[in-house]
Amino acid sequence: MGPANLSLRTRILLLREEFRDRVVGITILCALALAIAVPIVTRQNSPITGTQLVGGTVEDVATMPLNPRGSVGHGLYYRYEVRLYEGNARIFVDGEVETPHMIGSEVSIEEQQRQDGTTTYRLLNY
Repeated sequence: MGPANLSLRTRILLLREEFRDRVVGITILCALALAIAVPIVTRQNSPITGTQLVGGTVEDVATMPLNPRGSVGHGLYYRYEVRLYEGNARIFVDGEVETPHMIGSEVSIEEQQRQDGTTTYRLLNY
């Protein structure tokens, strides 16, 4: 009785037996990856410890998300590339669609120092 004469049920049982260890190994690997990723993804923002008002010039504007059809229900916003007056650094900051800023316009930005040592920026619309 050769392999061609085996019934479908017998073939499935043989395949299941042969690949059981691999399936268990892949399942454990995926569970380990999720256990590592979940705390990173759900990490809360560090609290703000200080703020400072800074200014800059808008150098580039892009509508976000780039593909509005792929993000139904998420709302559109602008992503500005701003060159700060102090330090000449370029930063990216998000802004609302209702108050657009043209390239070359001056904007006010709140620089936020966080407890973990990072710096974030918030566009002030006034």
